[in-house]
Amino acid sequence: MDALPNADNRRGGKNPSSVGLISNTSPEVQGLKTENSHTGVSSDCVPNGKKQWFVLRATYGRTEKALEYFKAKNVETYLPMHYVIKEINGKRKLVHEPLLPNLIFAYMTREKSHEFVKKPSVTASWLKYYTDKTKEVEKYTGKNPPVTIPDNDMTNFIKLTSVNSEHIMVVLPKRCHFKSGDLVRVIDGPFTGVIGRVGRAAGQQRVFVVLEGVCTVATAYIPNDFIQIIETF
Repeated sequence: MDALPNADNRRGGKNPSSVGLISNTSPEVQGLKTENSHTGVSSDCVPNGKKQWFVLRATYGRTEKALEYFKAKNVETYLPMHYVIKEINGKRKLVHEPLLPNLIFAYMTREKSHEFVKKPSVTASWLKYYTDKTKEVEKYTGKNPPVTIPDNDMTNFIKLTSVNSEHIMVVLPKRCHFKSGDLVRVIDGPFTGVIGRVGRAAGQQRVFVVLEGVCTVATAYIPNDFIQIIETF
C-alpha cells in the first residue's frame, strides 16, 4: 500500500470532518497539519508481518511530533479532525483540531510499531498503544493487547469523518438511542456509503459508527429516504 503524497487531512479533495457548533459569522480558522492515509488490508486476526490499523496515544502536545516521526518512517496515518469555536485573546475563533485528542491511527505491522512504542525508541516515553482492556494480558508483554481496527471498519470510519459537516459528533454510549438497532447504509447525501446503526442523538436521526474499544461517532441528521436497511435485528 502506497502512502498518500499529500499531508493534508482531506481524502479525494474533500474537506476534513468537522464537529461542534459553527458560528454564523466568519471567525478566523486555525488548523493543524496532519498526515492522511489509505486504508489497508487488515482483519481482526492478522498473521505476523501483516499491516493493521493501530490506535496510538500521544502525550499532550505531542501529536504533531508523532506524525512527523511516522512520516519519516513511511508509516501511513489518519487523524480525524473537527472544528470548534474557542475564545482566544478575547475573540471567538474557529479552531481546527483533532476529533479524538491525542489519538493517532497508524497502518503498520506489529513489528514496525515496536520502533515507536518500545525502548530505546526516542518516542517510547510519550507514544503508547491504545490497549484493549476487554482482552487478556499478553504473556510476552504483560499488558493488554493493543487495539487494532479491521480494514472495513476503518474505511467506514474515514468515510464518515472525512465529510465536512459541523454536525458530526462523538457520542457517549449512554447517549446513543437506537431506534431498532437496524444495520443500515446511507444511500444519498454527503454520507453516502457509510454503514452503521440508525438511532437518535441530540434530537435527530443519525447513523452511528462504532470503533470497538475506541469511540462511537454519529453522522449529521439523516432522513429516512437516505437510509437502506441491510440487516434487521
